[in-house]
Amino acid sequence: MRAMGLAMLLLAAGVTTAYAAGPYDGSAPIKCAIETVMICSDPTICVRGTAATAMLPAVMSIDAAARRIGGDASGRTINIVSVGHGGGRLILHGEEVVMSGTAWNVVIDEKSGVMTGAALTQAGGFLVFGKCAGS
Repeated sequence: MRAMGLAMLLLAAGVTTAYAAGPYDGSAPIKCAIETVMICSDPTICVRGTAATAMLPAVMSIDAAARRIGGDASGRTINIVSVGHGGGRLILHGEEVVMSGTAWNVVIDEKSGVMTGAALTQAGGFLVFGKCAGS
């Protein structure tokens, strides 16, 4: 019986090790600081700014398991429509139909926490660059 328990423990450890991703795999809530934003209002004009320039929170709270992103001073949150993994990255996608049909994506390196994101609307869009840390 003891040997069977040990075998199960080793099997579970092997499965965990084989699946193990970095600390930013979405299995726990994380916070991501927005460091730089590129705002584009048409195909020829893009301006470098900050989170405040794009009316975004300086730090986003991402809970992939609950499929929610927050951080806005007013307490507003947005839904994550899909969560994916590929190439060592956590990939999040969302759509805000109420906000004039905005689509957005966030990609986070699962080991380093480096984050990039994009939001697109009919009027233009922006790119977001930053770094994540555990909650």
